This record gives sequence, structure tokens and C-alpha cells, in this order.
Amino acid sequence: MESFKELFDSYFIEVNNLTDLLTKYVNSYRLLIGGAGELNGIALARKKEVRDAIKRANQLGDIIDVLLNVIQSVECCYLDYIRIKADVIAVKTAQKSIILTEIDNDLLFQNSSGGPGGPGGPGGRQPIHPPNTRKRRKSKKDDKDDDCEDHDKDRDDENDNCEPCDDRERDHEDGNCEDHHENEDDHKDFEHD
Repeated sequence: MESFKELFDSYFIEVNNLTDLLTKYVNSYRLLIGGAGELNGIALARKKEVRDAIKRANQLGDIIDVLLNVIQSVECCYLDYIRIKADVIAVKTAQKSIILTEIDNDLLFQNSSGGPGGPGGPGGRQPIHPPNTRKRRKSKKDDKDDDCEDHDKDRDDENDNCEPCDDRERDHEDGNCEDHHENEDDHKDFEHD
């Protein structure tokens, strides 16, 4: 396998040398065409000199055509090699991604079910949920003035003790905890004065 890799690496270097040679020939061809055009624009230039310049440009153009044919005939082999190599990489990568996907799915299943024994079973644990008022505290603090920070902190500490209830019309995460439990706490007013 290593000898094939060395063979194709040297082959690639040779194809690359051909393309560099083509680039140089094309640049020379452009210069020859430009020189012939300038000669044609000079009033003192003879027609024979212009014809010779065009002839040299045509000869270089013929060499470029031969070089293009050579590159087209040899590049097919290298392109086939690259395609085969890409297919092998794709197959190996696809198998790896399938295995990783299966592992990820298995881990997600175990995490969602709490492990082999289910939630709370051996190897599993109950998910930990952060208090609902944390998100609200940050957004309310940004909305209030700087002189009201003490009041906001006290209000949020009181709301940390908010317990879920059966009333599904109110959502504790949306900051309705104080409005909802206002009647339960002897009509405490948590709103900012």
C-alpha cells in the first residue's frame, strides 16, 4: 500500500509540474500576442516582422495544445485515484458516524430513562431542575433602576420559596409566581412601589 501511495505522490508531482509548465507557456503566449499587436500598431514596422511575431505565437500555441492533450490524457488516472480514495474515506467515515450515532442514541436513552433501572433506580438519578425564578431575577434586575437592587433581591429570595401548585393557568417560569401566590400569602404585595 505504501508503494502505491509513493507512486501516486510522485505522479501528482509530475502532473503538477505539467500544469506549471502550461501556466508559463500561456503567459509567454500572451506576451507574444501582445508584442505582435504592438508591432502591428507601429507605423515603421514591416509586415514581415508582424508575420514572424504571429508565427512564433502560433508555434507556441501548438506546443500549448500538445501540452493540454498530455495533461488531459494523464489527469484521468489521477482523478480516478482521487475518486477511489474519496470513496474509501467516505465508507470508513460513514461507518464511524453510524457507530457514533448508535452510541449517542444509547447514551441519550440511558440519560432520559435514568439508567438501566429507570429513573431513581440503580445507576440512575433524578434530574436536577434549577429554581424557576433564576431566569426571571436576571431579566427583572436589568429592567429596574440601580437604586432598587435591594428590593429586587428581597423579592426574588421570597419567590425562591414558591412551590408548584395545581393551577395550570399560571406559569411559574414566566414570572407569575408572585401574582399567583399573592392570595395565599395574606395579600403580600411583591410589586415595586
